[in-house]
Amino acid sequence: RWHTQINSEVIAPPAIGGGFVVVRGNDGKLHGLDAADGSQKWLFDQTVPALSLRANSAPLIANGVVYDGTDNGRVTAVRLDDGNELWTQTLATGEGRSEVERLSDVDGNIVSDGSALYAIGYRGQIAALALDSGRPNWQRDLSSYTGAAVSGNTVVAVDSEGNVWAFDRETGANLWKQDQLKYRWLSAPAIQGNTVVVGDSEGFVHWLSLSEGKFAARQRLGKKPIEGAPVVAGDVVYVEDVKGRIGAYRAH
Repeated sequence: RWHTQINSEVIAPPAIGGGFVVVRGNDGKLHGLDAADGSQKWLFDQTVPALSLRANSAPLIANGVVYDGTDNGRVTAVRLDDGNELWTQTLATGEGRSEVERLSDVDGNIVSDGSALYAIGYRGQIAALALDSGRPNWQRDLSSYTGAAVSGNTVVAVDSEGNVWAFDRETGANLWKQDQLKYRWLSAPAIQGNTVVVGDSEGFVHWLSLSEGKFAARQRLGKKPIEGAPVVAGDVVYVEDVKGRIGAYRAH
């Protein structure tokens, strides 16, 4: 139907909604494209540090607003119709003497349950942010390069060491922690029914109880790492490794 080129590499999926396709370039810029013909309607420019993790958060469109995680540890909200900034909130400050020590990306996908936004910063915090203002409903220290998942009253996250955490959606209280997958470099979590699904660097897919964090099942897709977040559609979860091998699993 159309194609459009921007002046930067694109390594995150675009967001589609409200007649727009919103694309985030690796240079930090958000491009608001007309979904009908690909023409650029607006551009939101934001600075990026000299060094950042090799990933970008995918933009999220909700209620006429675009939410984006940045490479300088922030979550930014802009209007979908014109790209004007509404608010910004810092999740990671990037303190340190070197550029490596100051890495503070918000690279994991941002999720929303319709009442709040959930995002995590590398060497920063996980937070529940008010959709209209970015004001934190709660914050907890947690470093992660993947995103969160939310279901019912539970928010699940994987930290940068491979521990899986569950928090109360309303208060941020810690419900459980599963540390038996530490240093297996897990994917972002997904929620399938009453289980949490993660992939690891050895090609295994793990299912954990959503209520307790205990192991419920495990299957091996292959021998290559699983880096992308599992995708749940109905009662089936789809998992893909870095070589393109795809597995589909149904919960029993």
